[in-house]
Amino acid sequence: MEATPKSAAIAGAWAVLGLVPFDAWIERHGAFTATVHNLLWLIDITVFFAVPGYFMVLGAGQEPFRRDWFADPEQRARYAVVTKRMVVWFFSAAVVGTIWSSIVTRIVD
Repeated sequence: MEATPKSAAIAGAWAVLGLVPFDAWIERHGAFTATVHNLLWLIDITVFFAVPGYFMVLGAGQEPFRRDWFADPEQRARYAVVTKRMVVWFFSAAVVGTIWSSIVTRIVD
């Protein structure tokens, strides 16, 4: 799977679709121990944020940037592509999150 702006937008929407209802659910069922609460959050963040962010935004096949990436035009171009995908990811999460959180809030309340 190759990371593209489209996959970054999907990852942003996916993150919001999973994190917002989980937060509402965890608030309603607050009788967990701290360990269980943290473990549930870790699982949720892994499934909805970290794994999609790594594969669909950053790109699994990307080699790391060198320390002097800003001095190399090829490295700067790669950096710009990744930055664009991150902006798309954030914007997608913001748009979907605005709509989705208002829906979830109405359902929960």
